[in-house]
Amino acid sequence: MLKDEQIVQVEQNISWLPLPNEGYIALSSQLPPTELIATALVLAFDGDRLLQTNLVVRGWDIVGGHIEPGESPEEAARREAYEEAGAKLKELHLLGYQRLRLFGPQPPSYRYPYPDSYQVFYWAQIEALDEFRPTEETQERALFAPEEARKLPWPRRHSALYQAALQATLK
Repeated sequence: MLKDEQIVQVEQNISWLPLPNEGYIALSSQLPPTELIATALVLAFDGDRLLQTNLVVRGWDIVGGHIEPGESPEEAARREAYEEAGAKLKELHLLGYQRLRLFGPQPPSYRYPYPDSYQVFYWAQIEALDEFRPTEETQERALFAPEEARKLPWPRRHSALYQAALQATLK
């Protein structure tokens, strides 16, 4: 646990991870250990409108993804925002992270740090939106005003992160 973290959500047995597991989401201004960070995501805004991409597998979601070898979490967040939504971002601000812990033996095909790994969350304003081109991963992108965004799956499941990012972007 980092000294300035504020835990805002705890989940048991997250469906997309090997069971048994536990995850918690924390607001924090400190990165967790870099070698344990597997993914970087960003809540990107145009004013107060949240950028979401419609992923083929998961539906509407925030932009982000896996960190490539030699890439920093911030570089990954920027790359993923561009690949998934054609978004160029202004300054990234650390919002927090999700710590994921596996309690069972390490699965043979598990490619993330074990038993603990992290997803980091940033927020940023959008500098520019280039032309969107659907890919095998993403079907479309859209900007959602707060009243619309709160009805989408990701902001509903992670309301504390969404609210913190929205408040920060409005300052």
